[in-house]
Amino acid sequence: MENDIAIIALVFIIVVGTTASEMFKYYMKHKQQTDTGCVSDLQAQNQALIERVQVLERLVTDSDFDLKQQFKQL
Repeated sequence: MENDIAIIALVFIIVVGTTASEMFKYYMKHKQQTDTGCVSDLQAQNQALIERVQVLERLVTDSDFDLKQQFKQL
């Protein structure tokens, strides 16, 4: 009787442990895919902002911009 309970408990522990392990693997794989998607979105946003800053820098450093500002001040 005691051996039967021990065997049942051992089988139960193995099944629960295996299931928990597989669930954790699935969670980690899904989390990694989500993180990769977020990183690529952030990289795209960063690139767009870099391009906008470059355009603004060109506008500000352009000599015509200085001339227009001086006309506005008059």
